[in-house]
Amino acid sequence: MKYLIPFILSSVFISTSASVFASEANDLCASGKNQSPINIDTKKTLNVETKGVKFNYGLIKPQSFKNTGELLQVNVDKGSNIKVDEIEFELQSLNFHIPSEHTLNEKHFPMEIQFIHKSKDNQLATVSMMVVPGRPDRTLRKLLQQLPQNSGESTQLVANALRNIEMKKKFANYYRYSGSDTSPSCTEGVRWFIMKNNLTFSAEQYQMFKKALGQDNNRPVQALNARMITE
Repeated sequence: MKYLIPFILSSVFISTSASVFASEANDLCASGKNQSPINIDTKKTLNVETKGVKFNYGLIKPQSFKNTGELLQVNVDKGSNIKVDEIEFELQSLNFHIPSEHTLNEKHFPMEIQFIHKSKDNQLATVSMMVVPGRPDRTLRKLLQQLPQNSGESTQLVANALRNIEMKKKFANYYRYSGSDTSPSCTEGVRWFIMKNNLTFSAEQYQMFKKALGQDNNRPVQALNARMITE
């Protein structure tokens, strides 16, 4: 817990996106009962036996690194996936949020990296890794070398940019719940896995990400309602 850094949430996702969330086409963002992100209250989670999430990140093929002005996003080619609930979910992208969208006991982490996955029948699963102050991360260092500095920019990543996160391993050390996309149209039914093990980055790496974004890009925490969080 010593690495958690409290942030004051803004009243909207980010100022330029408030109208997008409120548009008629995105009614679910306001009316949905299973929205993300959420606060994880560790005193109220449910302990269950789990088979874990099987990662098949044997060869990640990065494409572009995009700065949309609202998001830093690394897109990848097909070939990497996770398996959970006997379903394979193909890795689509890595999305970076400063500060974290999810909170742990009502405190934010400096950054959250969301690994977005989709199954053949368009089901969604997202694995989140929190990033805390510490040693410089080798993968983040490679990405920062090709970081798109300004809104609207896109860079082509080198083939080994994500080499350090390639793995074939099963993990069961996470919080799980059913939620939604954190951007419009806020589609629900997303399987969320919030990993308990954190990545680290240096203060310099953090400042580079923050400067490129130019503003916080976390959606405010949503009501848990009747959902359960398991671990």
